[in-house]
Amino acid sequence: MKIAVAAVTKQGVEMAERTALMLSESGDHETVLYLPGKFSLLQIDGQRRLYRKPLREVLGGIFGEYDGIVCVMALGIVVRLIAPYLKDKTTDPAVVVIDEAGRNVISVLSGHWGGANALTVQIAGGLGANPVITTATDVRGLPAIEMLAKEHNLVIEPFELVKKVNAAIVNGSEIVIYSETPLDIVQTENIKLKDFAGYSSARKEKGRVVLVTNRTARSFPPGTLFLRPKNLCIGVGCRRGVTGQEVKDAIRDALEQSGRAVSSVQSLASIDIKSNEAGLLEAAGDFNFPVEFFTKKAILAVQTTRGNELGFSQMVNEKIGVGGVCESAAILGAGEKSGLVMPKMKYGKVTIAIAEGSSL
Repeated sequence: MKIAVAAVTKQGVEMAERTALMLSESGDHETVLYLPGKFSLLQIDGQRRLYRKPLREVLGGIFGEYDGIVCVMALGIVVRLIAPYLKDKTTDPAVVVIDEAGRNVISVLSGHWGGANALTVQIAGGLGANPVITTATDVRGLPAIEMLAKEHNLVIEPFELVKKVNAAIVNGSEIVIYSETPLDIVQTENIKLKDFAGYSSARKEKGRVVLVTNRTARSFPPGTLFLRPKNLCIGVGCRRGVTGQEVKDAIRDALEQSGRAVSSVQSLASIDIKSNEAGLLEAAGDFNFPVEFFTKKAILAVQTTRGNELGFSQMVNEKIGVGGVCESAAILGAGEKSGLVMPKMKYGKVTIAIAEGSSL
């Protein structure tokens, strides 16, 4: 994490320096100190920024620049100063407060998703202080659904249901998690983990349902929380001069036809002779998908070892020396043990295939 450590008093500066040094030496974080200009003569190791503006402006200026903000000062001051800058729990940084004596380290904001709770525990351990965490699931020793998602690189849809699912967990209501892949989670009397193959939208569940899947279907009932694995790669073949809109339309249609979620797409993939194709690059940028380009040799290797699974185009083979691009590229992008969940489909000037990785 990139962390700002801020202080307002001389004693606070000393604690801030100690904290920043400890976090930097852990190897987990990059830290920058924000200190009052009147203490500029103090010898401080590491990166530092001296401020002379009001602290409210300082915190406002750095609020969107750092993953975490550690404030060595009174909790009440911090709450008042950051209030105007709060936006959303998915984007707000982790905020942690330390008292000047280093007795207590308090998780203030973005405890789960932003990592403030974990940062609080780490700082308290390094300083020999008392970690103060008030999140209900942590206090009760229960799993929080957003931490499950974060630990397994799952995308939450829709995020607003997280509060309802966590409330159900804390209140002892039944939560059933149907997953397409094994998950390492703590099961309790009310939290059950089941194989996704056993899920049926026709069955009436007693409590909340969480589905860990890249699948989409109109039959999934309202109020279902989805955790999307990033395990799909979309292979793209295209003619020269294809537009970005044509590529985007083809991708959307392919995902809809295959019943797969756009949020589960980890990357696009194609052959390296398409690495400068403007329309393909435009589509990747608009979707915010990474794009990988593979050599003809790599494409041919997949066609040699897994040719019985793939289509073959004599025209493409005569033109660029491989019997097809999108299927082999999708498999290469999704990983060695991946398989096609949608074979090559033609959409005008674009061909699309979708491969799924074997695990999260």
